[in-house]
Amino acid sequence: MRNRENEVLANIAARRRGARGRGVARQPAEQTPNPAATQADFAGASQVMTQLLQMQQQMQQQMQQQMQQQMQMQQQVQQQMQMQQQVQATVRPAQSIESYYERFRRLNPPMFDGGADPLIAETWIREVEKMFKALQYPEEVKVRLAISMLKGNAEFWWTAIEAALEGEDKLLTWEEFKKMFYEQYFPESVRISKKKEFLSLRQTDDMTVLEYANKFTKLGRFCPQMIEVERSKANRFEQGLRDDIRSRLSVLILTSYGEVLERALKVETDLKKSEKERGEQKRLEMSKNLRNRSRNFEGPPSKKKFKACDYCGKMHTGPCLKRMGACFICGQPGHIARDCPNKKKVESGPSRPADQKQKGAARVFALTRQDASASDSVVAGMIPINSVDASVLFDSGATHSFISSKFSASLHLMPDKLDEPLLVATPLKKTVVVDSVHKNCIV
Repeated sequence: MRNRENEVLANIAARRRGARGRGVARQPAEQTPNPAATQADFAGASQVMTQLLQMQQQMQQQMQQQMQQQMQMQQQVQQQMQMQQQVQATVRPAQSIESYYERFRRLNPPMFDGGADPLIAETWIREVEKMFKALQYPEEVKVRLAISMLKGNAEFWWTAIEAALEGEDKLLTWEEFKKMFYEQYFPESVRISKKKEFLSLRQTDDMTVLEYANKFTKLGRFCPQMIEVERSKANRFEQGLRDDIRSRLSVLILTSYGEVLERALKVETDLKKSEKERGEQKRLEMSKNLRNRSRNFEGPPSKKKFKACDYCGKMHTGPCLKRMGACFICGQPGHIARDCPNKKKVESGPSRPADQKQKGAARVFALTRQDASASDSVVAGMIPINSVDASVLFDSGATHSFISSKFSASLHLMPDKLDEPLLVATPLKKTVVVDSVHKNCIV
């Protein structure tokens, strides 16, 4: 058809060229158009146009037929693919359920026995779903694999559910199984209670920021509408922080949970550092005050030093007990400190007669060096007592001061009797009776 069209157009063009060529050669002054020739040209052109239109229509019809054939072929291919998918969906579970089960068992899925704790049931569902996601299992095998992990009361429950569903052709989906499972083992009332617990969660004084964050995350799953929105999650976490931490975050613009957690951890570290520095400063101040107190009690030079005794060679006030042959503990003559009956009485701690007066007796507790080093209110050091250096533990909250019997003997002072003895409880859980006191000691 294309060749025929080209041939007709070529003939028309040749006629026109021939007519124009003759006119140029003769160069007539004026020609009168021939009506018969003009009509013939118009008739030929009309015939050519008609042929062209017919050819165009034929080509359009052929193209439409080809498009219809292509659409029919595509429909046939789609139908074949759908049929293959249906066949695979029908055959695959029956053929590969054992392989699904074997892969599932390799992950060591937890069993569920229908216990009374609702959180165990919720955790079991989450663990099983995590395994399904990792293995990319299809929906039609999830329920069958999950029920294989039921035992005890949970297995009895599912047996009753199967009996109720008997006769229904519809395959139970995983979401439908979860709904029935939650109604039985994780009811709505428990979920509401956990949601309220999350909304009222606060960081306590003995809870670190990380401990609070872990509990926040654990309870947050019961309030997904708040956790899923990053800004709401960040605001809720910040509101639950301790006041001393939250007050330092309120001046900042934090829009994400991660930012709030990071800042809260930094503030907590700074607070602990400041608290430690204050404790060390307090110990230094107490030690300084103790040294100042020791210097203040030393008094003028004429009072802080004593002349050495001509008999024993030691510095002491009062008569020389060694010259008198008196005991260094009780001050009584006739025995020495090693044989002092009062010393035996103190060491053995004899029980008091029932009729002896005990009204007003005090009870104090001894302090070990380990206790002193661990306490911020205790300072250890050396203090001169009656010009004799003593290793002491100074407690700002103590109401009594005690010295050992050995150190008491080195003072060469006569002790006075207490009106009411004191019962001293030692770290070894023993009781010692203290019935004497050294008064007017120069410290």
